[in-house]
Amino acid sequence: MSTLLFLHDADVLPGTIGALGLLADDLHVAVPRHPGFGTPLDDTAQDWDSVADLAQHYLSDPVTDPPHGPLHLAGAGFGGWIALEMAVRAPHLFTTLTLVSPYGVKLSGPTEPDFADILLLDPTEIVELGWAEPTACHDLRMPGYPPGLTDDDYERAFADRAALSRYAWKPFLHDPRLLRWLHLATMPTLVIAGTHDRLVPPRHSAALADLLPSARFVELPHAGHYPYLERPHAFHREVRSFLIGEAQ
Repeated sequence: MSTLLFLHDADVLPGTIGALGLLADDLHVAVPRHPGFGTPLDDTAQDWDSVADLAQHYLSDPVTDPPHGPLHLAGAGFGGWIALEMAVRAPHLFTTLTLVSPYGVKLSGPTEPDFADILLLDPTEIVELGWAEPTACHDLRMPGYPPGLTDDDYERAFADRAALSRYAWKPFLHDPRLLRWLHLATMPTLVIAGTHDRLVPPRHSAALADLLPSARFVELPHAGHYPYLERPHAFHREVRSFLIGEAQ
C-alpha cells in the first residue's frame, strides 16, 4: 500500500481529520505532529529555529522510508512549507508532492505581503479569512478558540503558537533561499487552493505552481485555506485521482 505523509498546518487539530480520513481508505496516511507541537521531541526542538530543522527531522525519520509501495508527500499551509523544503532536498524519495495553500516562498517585493499575518491576527480574524463559510469552522485550535476548551487544551494552543513563532517569525513565513531551489522538486506536483482563501491568496499558490517543474494548479470552489476540512469530498476526489494516477 502507498504511504501518504501529510504535514499539518498551524492551528489544526491532530489526526486524520477531514479528507485525510477519506484518503485513508486507499492509502496509509501518516499525520505526525511537528516537534514543538506536542511530541516527545518538544524539549529537543527548543533549540530548533527554522523550518529547515523540521525538514531535516522528517527526512531522517523512519516514516520517509516506508517498507512497501510509493511514498507521497503532502503538506498544508505551514506543513506545505516544510514539504517544499523536503522536496528540494530529497526529490528522489517522493513519488508525488501535494501542496495545499503553502507558505514558504515569497514571490512579491520586499514591502508587499504575500501572506496574512497569522501570528498577529486574533482567532476570529483567522476564521473569517480562512473559511469560505466561517460559521462552519471546525477542527481548529488557537489561544482563546474555540471557547470552552480545557486548561490543558489552551496551554497546548499557546505552546503551539510559541513553536510556530520560533520557526516562522523571521523572515516571516518564508525562506528567502527556497525560491532558488524550486527547480529541484521534479516529482509530479499538485497545488491546491480554495477560492476563498485570504490567508494565502489563490494567486500566490497558482504562481508557485508555475515555478515548479511538474506542477498543476487546482482551485476548489466554496473553500478557504483549509479545503481538506471545509470541502473534504471535493478535496478527496482531486487528491485521490492525482495520487492513484501518478503511482501507477
